[in-house]
Amino acid sequence: MSEETDLQLDEAVFAACSEALRTAGIRRHQVGFSVTSSLDLYDARSISNALTAPAAAAYLGDEVRVEGDVSNSILLAASHLVAGNAEFAIVVAVHVPEIASVDETDIRGLHEHISSYTFDSHIDRPVGMTSSVTLGLHASSLLDDGTVDWAEMTERTAADINRGADRSRGRRGPVSVADVEKSPVAVAPLTELMLPASSAGVGALILGLGVSARRCPRPLARLSGWGSATSRSSSDPRWLSDPGEAAAAARKRAYARAAITDPSSQVESVEMTDLSPALSPGLLTALDLGSLPAERVNPSGGVRSSYPGIANGMLRVIEATDHLGSGNGGAVVVHAADDLCGLVTATSNVLVLEAP
Repeated sequence: MSEETDLQLDEAVFAACSEALRTAGIRRHQVGFSVTSSLDLYDARSISNALTAPAAAAYLGDEVRVEGDVSNSILLAASHLVAGNAEFAIVVAVHVPEIASVDETDIRGLHEHISSYTFDSHIDRPVGMTSSVTLGLHASSLLDDGTVDWAEMTERTAADINRGADRSRGRRGPVSVADVEKSPVAVAPLTELMLPASSAGVGALILGLGVSARRCPRPLARLSGWGSATSRSSSDPRWLSDPGEAAAAARKRAYARAAITDPSSQVESVEMTDLSPALSPGLLTALDLGSLPAERVNPSGGVRSSYPGIANGMLRVIEATDHLGSGNGGAVVVHAADDLCGLVTATSNVLVLEAP
């Protein structure tokens, strides 16, 4: 979404869903299940999907809404298909905060405000804790014990941003390592450029199963593996000491389903949600992809190129299918995480996509 768009929110959802249906070669009446990812706190209204459900092929149909990263919705839709309840499902991601702006700073400010509310309001709301604060605490702990290197963090950040700067979905222009170091501190020790490039967007994905799905004219990918796990609560120090634990658990389940036994030879690239460069090495280890060449880690630039909130999982899948379409061979791994509480109680989902 850009400042110049004339589309209302439901019109943007309709446009995305229409394009997804057209690309899949199916009609609206063939969609048996519709899942929307949106969040009332972002949308500034309760039951926010009531506005977008008709545009999401959900009118008088089987429809649910998930408040969290759209990768959760993809898993829900996939399980619905596997259960035999439908042959086609549509997954819609909506992240267009009602602040009359798509500026990165404005969206990040709203996210931080909302993040402070998402810790349990009665039992577990640490004073001053937000998503970005958890990232800063983690980066500080690793820098203090020498686990990560500041120069490596700045170089990784610049490399991610520059890869995304050449792509149509990137939100940041080219930068140097010096630019990363000199950008304002967002939450010590992380600078603004080290945090995700907050953006707004709407995405739609069609999932199909069975004979009807095999008749689709241009399938983009085959979902061969998936896994999900949730990180520790703030009362358990492992959310800070081992934030990759949930990703590792989700990876084991996804790889087992996809029959990936040697990731170094079977996986071509990964699109992962490393919310800070301090998380990147640990996440790669958790995904068993530490041996991947640097250019095959977040080929799109990842979250430091564009990060549309709870629609992030959709963008990562879209970028992964683009990479599959380049004919490089091998599977592509997608890692997406819900960051409403940062590293605390974050749900990590791992998807394995292969050529259709």
